[in-house]
Parts: sequence; C-alpha cells; structure tokens
Amino acid sequence: MTMLNLNIYSFCLISLFILSSLNSNVIAQNNAQSKSEMLQNYSWRAIGPANMGGRVTDIDGIPGDPSTFYVSGADGGIHKTVDGGVSFEPIFEKQRAYSIGALTIAPSDKNVLWVGTGEGDPRNSVGYGWGVYRSVDAGKSWKHLGLKKTERIKRIVVDPKNPDVACVCALGKEWGPNKERGVFKTTNGGKSWDKILFIDENTGCSDIAMENDNPRIMYAGMWTFRRKPWRFDDGGKNTAIYKTMDGGSTWEKIMKGLPKTDMARPGIHIAQSDPNIVYLMTEFDGGGTAFKSEDKGENWELVNDDPNINFRPFYYSDVRVDPNNSNILFSISGRLSRSKDSGQNWEQVAKTVHGDHQALWIDPENSNYILNGSDGGFQRSFDGGDTWEIINNIELSQFYQLQIDNLEPYNVYGGLQDNGTWVGPSNSLYGAGILKRHWKGLAYGDGYFAEPIPGNEHLVYTNLQGGVPFLVDSRYGNVQTIHPYPKIVGSAGDAIEKHKYRFNWDSPIHISPHDPETVYIGGNVIFKSQDRGNSWKVISPDLTTNDKSKQRTSGGTIYQDNTAAEFHCTVLYIAESPVKEGVIWAGTDDGNVQVSLNGGETWTNLKDRIKGLPEFAWVSKIHASEHDAGTAFVVVDQHRMDDFKPYIFMTKNFGKNWEKISSDLPSDDYVKVVRQDPHNPNLLFAGMEHGIFASWNMGKNWEKINIDLPNVSVRDLRIQERDRDLIVGTHGRGVYILDDIRPIEELEYAEGKAIHLFPVRDAIIWNMYWRIENLGDRHYVAKNPDYGTNINFSLSQDASETIEVEIKDESGQLITTLEHKEAKKGINRIVWDLGYNGAKALKSNSNENIENKEGLRYDGIRPKVTPGIYTANLKYKGETISSKIKVRGDLRINLPIEDYQEKLRALLALRDLLSETHELIDYVDTVIEQLNDLKVKLNSNSSIENSDLVSLSKKIADFKDEELMRPPPSMSYRQRPRLREEIRSLMRAIDNTTNSPTVPQLERIESLGEELNKHKSMMNEMESRINEINKSNASLPQIILKGN
Repeated sequence: MTMLNLNIYSFCLISLFILSSLNSNVIAQNNAQSKSEMLQNYSWRAIGPANMGGRVTDIDGIPGDPSTFYVSGADGGIHKTVDGGVSFEPIFEKQRAYSIGALTIAPSDKNVLWVGTGEGDPRNSVGYGWGVYRSVDAGKSWKHLGLKKTERIKRIVVDPKNPDVACVCALGKEWGPNKERGVFKTTNGGKSWDKILFIDENTGCSDIAMENDNPRIMYAGMWTFRRKPWRFDDGGKNTAIYKTMDGGSTWEKIMKGLPKTDMARPGIHIAQSDPNIVYLMTEFDGGGTAFKSEDKGENWELVNDDPNINFRPFYYSDVRVDPNNSNILFSISGRLSRSKDSGQNWEQVAKTVHGDHQALWIDPENSNYILNGSDGGFQRSFDGGDTWEIINNIELSQFYQLQIDNLEPYNVYGGLQDNGTWVGPSNSLYGAGILKRHWKGLAYGDGYFAEPIPGNEHLVYTNLQGGVPFLVDSRYGNVQTIHPYPKIVGSAGDAIEKHKYRFNWDSPIHISPHDPETVYIGGNVIFKSQDRGNSWKVISPDLTTNDKSKQRTSGGTIYQDNTAAEFHCTVLYIAESPVKEGVIWAGTDDGNVQVSLNGGETWTNLKDRIKGLPEFAWVSKIHASEHDAGTAFVVVDQHRMDDFKPYIFMTKNFGKNWEKISSDLPSDDYVKVVRQDPHNPNLLFAGMEHGIFASWNMGKNWEKINIDLPNVSVRDLRIQERDRDLIVGTHGRGVYILDDIRPIEELEYAEGKAIHLFPVRDAIIWNMYWRIENLGDRHYVAKNPDYGTNINFSLSQDASETIEVEIKDESGQLITTLEHKEAKKGINRIVWDLGYNGAKALKSNSNENIENKEGLRYDGIRPKVTPGIYTANLKYKGETISSKIKVRGDLRINLPIEDYQEKLRALLALRDLLSETHELIDYVDTVIEQLNDLKVKLNSNSSIENSDLVSLSKKIADFKDEELMRPPPSMSYRQRPRLREEIRSLMRAIDNTTNSPTVPQLERIESLGEELNKHKSMMNEMESRINEINKSNASLPQIILKGN
C-alpha cells in the first residue's frame, strides 16, 4: 500500500470512528430524552409555605380598580388577582426566567403589560433575567422582545398615550462588565430597540421616570456598581442624574445643587400632580439622602440627610410620590417611611408588616389605596399608609437550604431569604390539605440550615446569616444560641480581616450520619460538638486560602456595608460519608475542596487534582454518596465571578481522581445542588438556577424533568429514602414534592416492555383530621399526597383499551377493581384509596343536586381495608402482572387488628344494606313509573275503572317517601331521616373514626337490617295488589315486577 493510500485509509478509519462516536452520542441523548418523555404524567405537588411571603420586586394595580393587581416575585414569576386578592393566578409560567425586575401596565391600555426580567436590586443571592417580555391580553400570553443580555432590569416606563412606546432602565450585569446596560427605547412595541443612554460597561440604569403630561421629558439615574463574592462597591465614578427633553435623543447631566462627592445609587420620581417637582433618593459621601427639585431638575436642594430613611442605598434608593399630592412621598427601604411635608420630616409606617420594602404603587385615582411589596410578600393600605393588610395566600417563599426527617409523615425543614427557618409537613393529615398553620417558624434572621436531630426531631439546629447557630426546641419555641466563639457575630457591621474566625453568610451545619449527637459547623475551620452545642472543638486548620485582600470592609467610598453577605474565605459546605465514619468533605468559597479520612485529624486539599475547577471556585454543595465511601459529588456555582456555566465534579476514590459530569447540562445556566439517589447509584438529580435535571448514567447525560414545576431556581433538593419522594426547595415558589419516584429510580426495568408494573410502596390507613373552622375563599391550602397508595405502571405506547387493576386480599377475595381509561405512553398512576367497592348507587336520585351542595354524598364511602398484605393485579391485553401491597394501621393510634376487622365488618354490612336499599328504591321507582303510564292509558279509556290503580300508585309513592328516602327538597331540619339517610348517617359515623364500632352502633346495624326486611315485605304485599291489577287489565301492557 502506498503512503498516499495509507493516509487515505487512515483518514477513512478516523472519520468512521468519529461518525460512530457522534452516532453513539446521538443515540445516548435520544435514549436520555425518551426517559424524560416517560415522566410527563407525573405532577409536582406544591406544599408551601405561604405564611411569610417572599421578596416582591414590583406590584402594580389598575387605576380605580382595587380588584385587579399584579404581584411580581424576585424569583417567583408574576401573579394576578381580579377579585381583590381573594385568589391569584400565576400568569408568567413556562418562561425562561422567573426573576422579575419590573412590570408596567400601559396607562392607555390596561391589557398591555411590559415586563423586565432580572431583579434590579443586586444583592448577593438574586437570580438573573432574560430581557423584556410583553403581553397585549393582560397576561394570558407573552412575547419575548429581546434585550436578554441586560441580565437585570429595574424599571420600565411607557408612554401615557401610546402603549407601543417604552423605555427600559437596564441595570446590566451584577458580577461583571457589559455593554447591554443603560436606557433602551422602542417605538414599535419591542420589535426593535435603540440604546438611547449609555455611559460605560460598568454603569447601568438604576431608575427612570417619565413625565405624564410630556413623555418626552424623562429622568434617569445612572449608577456605577460592581459586586464580587467578597465585596461590593456602590456608586461613585460615573454615577449621576440625567435628563432628556426630546424623548431620549439627547441627555443632559443635572447635578446642580448636589454635593460634589461620590454619589450612591440614585432613585428618582416625579410629582405627576406638579411635574416641576422631582425627588431624588440616594446618599453622598459626607451626607445627604433626600433631595428635591422644584424646576424639573435644574436645581436640587437637600431636604433630609437621615440615612435611616434609605437604609442601604445599593439595595433600595427608591422613592414614590403621591400622584395627587406633591408633598406626600414614601421612601422604600429597610423600613417604609412617609413624609407629608415634601421630605422635610419622615415617619415610619407599616410597622406591623415585614420590613425590607422593595415596591410600592399608589392608585392615581385614589391615593388612599396603596399596594406594597417587601421581603415578606405584599400588603395593601386603604388609608394612605396608616394601616396595612397582609395578603399571604400564594407561594413566594425563597429557600436557601432544605432538609427532611424520617418521621411518618416526614417533615420538610429549611431556611428562607430574610424569613428565618421553618418546618412543615409533607402530609398534614388534615382533610383540608396543608394550611399555613401547619408550617412552624423555628428561628429568625435570614434562615439557612435547619437540621433536625434524628430520634429527637423536635430539636433542630438552625442558623442565620454570618454563621450564628441555634438549637431550637420546636415544641416550645425555645431558641438557644450556641455560637462557638460569640464575639462580634453575624451581621455585625465590620470587616472580618481581624476576626479570629470567619463565617459565611450561609454557613454550613451538618449532623453526622453515624452519630446524631455529633454536629459540625463551618467557619474558616470546622467545629465539632457532641453535647448539642454546649461546647465545641476545632477539628481542622484554616481550610481556606485566608486571602486578607478579600476580607476587608465592603460598600465602596460612600458608606460601609458589612452584613456578612460578603464575608469570604469561609467554609460553605460539610458532608460526612454515610458509608464510612470519619470521611469528611468540606468546600470553601475561595476554591478549596478538602477531605479528611480520619475524622478531622488531617486534611488534604484536592483543588489541584480537579481538572477544570475554576479559579476562586465557589464550592456550594458536596454530596457524599450513600453507596460508596470514596464517591462524592462537588458543585461549583461560579456565577459570582460572572461565569454562568455549570460545574459538577465526581470522584470515586476519595478525591484522587475527578471527572467533570456537567458537560451535557445547559451551558448558560449554573448548578446549585446535586444529589445521588439513595437506591439507584446511577441516578443523579441536579438543581439549577432554572429548573431540575436528572441523569440515569451518573452524569454522562442529563435532561430536564420540570414537567409542571415552575422554571425557578432550585436551591436544594432531597430524596426521602423510605417514601421515595423527591423534594426541592425553590428560591421563589416554596417547596415542591414529586411523590413516589420509584418508577424514575427503576426506569431501566421498564425498557423494552409493552407494560411494566412497579413495586407498590407501603400504605397507611391514616385517620384524617376533618374539623376546622370555615376558611372562606381567601386562604392558602396546599395538596396532601393522595390518600392510599400509588399503583405505578409504564406503557411503551398509548393504551388501546381500559387498564384494570384488581385488588385482592391474602385469601384471594376481590376488594375492588380500579380503572385507567386513558393511560398514555410512559409512567401512569392509579391511586388506590385503600377502599372496598362502595355501595351500589341509585339509578335516579331526585335529591342529588341538594346532597352535592350540602356535602351529604355518603354513598361514595368505600370501607377501608384492615392492615395486612394485599395484591394488585394489573390486567391489559390478556396479560396480568401482580405486585404486593403492605397496608399498615395509623401509627399514632394503637388499635388492635381485631378492632380494624370489626370496623370493616360493620361498614361492609352497612354498605350492603345501602346497596339493597338503593336496589329497592330503584325497583319502586320503576313500578311507580309503570303505574303512572298505566294510569294515563286508563284515563284515555273512560269505560275502565281505575280508582284502585290511583290508590295503589299513591300508596307506593308514599311508601318510598315515608320509609325509604327523604322526598324533595330533602331538608334535614324539616324532614325526619328515612331508611337510606339512617344507613348513610351510621356509615359515616363509623367510617370517620379509627375505632371499633360501639355496641349501640352494632345493634343499630341489626335493627336497620330488620327495617329493610320489613320494607321489602311491605313491597311484597303491594306487589300482590299489582298482580290483581295486571289480571283485571290483561288487554293492556302489564306492570313488570321482579318475580315476573
């Protein structure tokens, strides 16, 4: 073979190899995609909490219409009410970004909504946006209009007369420079944009105001700002106020009368009732907070220099003016302040609601009506701000960390942005669902970790910002501070370069999986306690880089701001191997991944072994495998260095070697958490800034499994090992649960099968609370898991016929038959409520509508089985597949099995009595109908006597009404109960309790049976008379009786 042919041959081989690899990747991706397609019948279940709300970044109403307003969440999308807050509908679902910076309703058309995404208040934990959206049908549909690289938008102003003309105040990137910032304008509804004000790559627009009378006049606050993981700098440099008189074609800097020193973030607002008056809220080096101009910004004067009215300028600097009174204004800050004399004097209002105010809207047609948004959700006032009503019936809660316990039902714990730490149930055991009252506050502050002590779950380790730990006894609300070094702790206001220990804003707490009495917390070192925080031992050296240049005071040249949000060179996460005691992993905020194999005696820094680990890596989570002591997963969230790429690294040999396993994730979104499934070691779940992903091959391929989960930031997730539930904590929409993920864990067993039945998890015969007060229509309730157990099966194609599941007891007796009439390709679910078949229903019930309204439909009671082992037999296309089901009694009630059995016998007897009663009533109805038809025929023939027929017909109708069931209108307080009502009433009384029936109840069942037999005998007597009528009218159609 010549050299030329050899080269050609080699080239062909290489090409074939590459094509083969590409095809393999395509096939692998297609297989991965097919897995998520199989999950589309699943549904995520929101469980709250709604009690505390969450950060609301904008709130907007319709002038003169208090029934309609819009609530925009920091990372919760947009919610709309049209009934004054009684109910809300999320209207910004399935969008790329849920972080909302601004919402503006076009003044000339209330159906036109402009939305700027990306929170415009750049604190350390915010999400990011995807540009501008617009709706022309009041939020029913949306169109993306570009500007996605602006990252965050603080305000949008719309021409009062033309809904297609708008200006966008784009703050731009928080963590780095970019050109897509400043003021952008469209005159064609967002089809195209012009950048009409740009200063530089580090200076964005913090506020913009448009004059209603002359929309060509606008004011813009331009702000130089930069945040790093270890500090932020507010203002100075090119921060200034600008004005245009020609709609943005030209701008003029207007700073006359303002101090010559560095200026912090500016907020600006026009008094629309007197547009000569403009207010400015900011702070200058050397003093000055609130300023006023009476000549449209030509000259400014200081009206107040109290920094408390603008507590933290970088986060607030926001002012609103009453649209009908230029002397009344509000400063939106840590506290809500109101001035009635043009800013000269201020009073704090809204003291009874959550602080950290972010948004405020005053109705131009009624200045007494005000909507307010804060870190605690949203509120409203009907008296100009004197008193406030809190509305907290939607999920806006922003979780940082999440934990669960192993109680039954299990509880969910977590820390929330500026709302402390909380615990709530996965199942409230209340028939009404999970209510706000079922969530319990544990401790205060910005909440982070909440770790219950196994075996003593009422004791919970929690902490607030800056690593201040507590031990909380949730039974009594007893909160004990257990700081290992209680000197200048938490948000103390000073830099940490001289502190002995450094604690992150979100400092870790970790309970040893081998000893519930051992707890670790992280500073720059790791502390260990074995006496519940009474004493601590340092078990590591400084695990960080201890870079002093990143430990200095923060805030910039104008003021100092040290809340612990920028405390750096700290430990972010601790994880001890559940497999091998003493294997402890730690990740830091400055790029170190440390491991100890001997309980903390020695430590090894692994960062140089991790190929692809970015410099200054923010190691936000480490998951120690439940399957292998040497396996761990490291998550790096690098967006604080303006790097939005996903980073997950895996080791299988205690950190000697590492593999990056995030290449298949979206390249423009960052990972917040990864967890390995406790049953399937190949199954991983990754929470990202936008949604949740799963991998069935240990990270080689990933795919999104949001299904109906909002596309919000998933900050943490857990898998409940016993119940096999997937729980996620979102930063804007609370907690969601994907119930019973065993099919997801065992998806591989279904592959290649036309139908597959998954093992059924245990069921518990819970006694549900049912008695609560009336809730009204404005309340919050979340769904409990379906009562009973889930029968999960998969199909390779949509079902061509009804799928049946027979439930049988251990003796083979049929309990009930369940059906799925529209089973689809993928995972399907039939819920067995643990019941036998109910009573046979009436064919025709004249009282049905009344009974439905009054909640009196007891025919549907399905007597519950007793504890034991049952079998589900799934039948499809001649094939039967079976799975055992273990049913347990209520864990809280020590009821003997004999009592469960006695209750079941009683209910089955009543069910059968009710069925027989219904059959008798149905039979009587058919007889009455035939008698009535015969009467009509006899009446048409005047020669035939029919008085006996009329008498008998009335007697039978009276018999039904007087003995068998209440006649219409079935009024319980005016009509005594008949046999049917008595059976149903007793059935309900026995079914509603986890007890054996009482002796009188059992005796009453016997007497009800006797009454039914008596009524059957009465009907037999009347049948004899009917037979006589049949004989005497042999030429006419005969009345058909049961025995005939």
